[in-house]
Amino acid sequence: MQTIEVRFKGNRRGFFDWPVTTAPLRLNEAVLVEADRGLDFGRVNTVGDAALKKCGSCSSCEVGAKDPSEGRGTEVAAGDMEHGAWAGGETAALPASQVASPTPQALRPVVARRAGPNDIAQHEELRRNEDEVRRAVAERVKNHKLGMRISDTEWQWDRNRLTIYFTAEARVDFRNLVRDLATQFRTRIELRQIGVRDEAARLGGVGRCGREFCCSTWLTVTGPVNLAL
Repeated sequence: MQTIEVRFKGNRRGFFDWPVTTAPLRLNEAVLVEADRGLDFGRVNTVGDAALKKCGSCSSCEVGAKDPSEGRGTEVAAGDMEHGAWAGGETAALPASQVASPTPQALRPVVARRAGPNDIAQHEELRRNEDEVRRAVAERVKNHKLGMRISDTEWQWDRNRLTIYFTAEARVDFRNLVRDLATQFRTRIELRQIGVRDEAARLGGVGRCGREFCCSTWLTVTGPVNLAL
């Protein structure tokens, strides 16, 4: 069994097992992994003992785990509004006695298969479509007169989920927006509020030093900033 770290769009990462020991995965190889209700596309970032070491120090090994610094979000399916939809992602939590302790096997899903040429082509087509989707979502936000800025959008490879990243200075009631978007795109919609540093990491750019932002290249986990003098 080979443990690997897979990197997705925007420095999102997750840890998975590859059961085919006779054909180990290599760095930067394209793979399809188990995701929420389907499959997602990523590339191998770390393998073997290095991946196990990272996984042991990671706060979450769930599918396509989002970095804790990315903020929290709310996911709502088309026509399914009982979850609520307030920016910030406050959701009802079960008592600790009702939450089953996860096993290592449950925490680390498996790689479904290597990605073939058709899989890669579908992934690239979705990435090209995401900018158009972002503009369409921003137009809907404008129509609903909401105080939020759409930073980025991300399709799951099988189009079973659309994640929308946004920034906002205050809480936003986006229930009507989610209903509108679910009707338009006919998929599960996840609105995820992020901070300005996380927005910079996702979008990239050049800093005052003349180099690409550290947070969008090698610095994948950012620590808290202390403003005290």
